Order: sequence, then C-alpha cells, then structure tokens
Amino acid sequence: MELESISTPNNNSSKNGVGKKFLIISISLTVLLNLSVAIWFFIYVQQNGLDKFLIK
Repeated sequence: MELESISTPNNNSSKNGVGKKFLIISISLTVLLNLSVAIWFFIYVQQNGLDKFLIK
C-alpha cells in the first residue's frame, strides 16, 4: 500500500494568506509600539530634561 500526497490549490493559498496577514499585523504593531515609546521619550525629555532621564 502506497501513501499519496494530495494537495489542493485552495489549501496552499489560504495558508499563505494567513501568514501574510499575520506578518503585516505583527510589523504594524511593532512599529506602533516603537513610535509610542519614542513619542513618550521626547515628551518626557521636554518636560523634565535629559538629566533626569539619565542616571548619573
């Protein structure tokens, strides 16, 4: 008895679509997180000065 591999075009395309969507969402969330940290840093430095941010 031999096992045969059965592949359908719809199955492969749906997996690729989910992977691309996940990649786009993860990159978008990473960029959003980095921008929010950068904005917080600049606001903090403007209010308190860079000396309070750096520990000496």
